[in-house]
Amino acid sequence: MSKQKTRTLHFEWPFLHGTISQAMAKCGQKNCRCRKDPKALHGPYHRWTGRLNGKITTKTLTKELAEECQRRIENYQKLQKNIEKLVEEAADSAPWAQSGEK
Repeated sequence: MSKQKTRTLHFEWPFLHGTISQAMAKCGQKNCRCRKDPKALHGPYHRWTGRLNGKITTKTLTKELAEECQRRIENYQKLQKNIEKLVEEAADSAPWAQSGEK
């Protein structure tokens, strides 16, 4: 049996799953100009959408919180890529690879 290589997973903390989006919207006031002029919509509103407790959830955020969430989402995406790379490397040492089978 061959000796197993040791790998270390590096990642930046904290991380967050989901996406950030922006939206413009009409308000509920009947006489507001946003009702008649599409260029006068309110916003942009920053939103995070992801899963919390197994349910898809959307939260409205300040611009600053949206930027922080985006940074955490990027950390999560890097972590996912690192895991995929490790899994690919691990396939090279799978039991069938060690026996010479293809």
